[in-house]
Amino acid sequence: MRRLIIPVTERWNEGERDWSFVKDPRQDIADWERRTGHVLPDGYRRFMLAFNGGRVYPRLFRYTVPLERYPSTEPVTLVNPFYSWASAERYWRGEVYRRGTPPDMFFIGCNPGGLEILMSLRSEDYGQIFCWIHSTNIWGTDGNDQIWHQADSFDDFLSSLYDEPNGSDYKSWHRPGYEKLAKPLIF
Repeated sequence: MRRLIIPVTERWNEGERDWSFVKDPRQDIADWERRTGHVLPDGYRRFMLAFNGGRVYPRLFRYTVPLERYPSTEPVTLVNPFYSWASAERYWRGEVYRRGTPPDMFFIGCNPGGLEILMSLRSEDYGQIFCWIHSTNIWGTDGNDQIWHQADSFDDFLSSLYDEPNGSDYKSWHRPGYEKLAKPLIF
């Protein structure tokens, strides 16, 4: 199966024929690391420098949040999208969930239904990937007190992404014009 990525765009524009509109996050990442004292895990750093987020294929994964907390017929969802650096920084600064944000967790993506994908910057589980049901309740209160381990690293998380045997995720992911923008997911 080919692993592909297209850029994150606010709205699909059929005229986008290359990645020239995607901002290089190199300086912004360096500034953030200097300002916060955190260092991004290598796999995620390489991904961001190569693509600055994006919509990947395949994108399905089996989530680890208990079904009683995040109900569905089976624990499968999709990552859509991996955030651009500008978006990830907004989450880091608390502009989205304010004081509801789990501490020392970096937002890397989401699913379409309220599940955030986080990367730990804590020393005890640095670089590991977690899922969190987003909330604006202050972290540690009113049921906003849990994250669920999803993968040991960003690379492991990417490796866990899959499509159904019938290719249904590709059919859902693909749009006319994507061929012009799709790159192999190699970094």
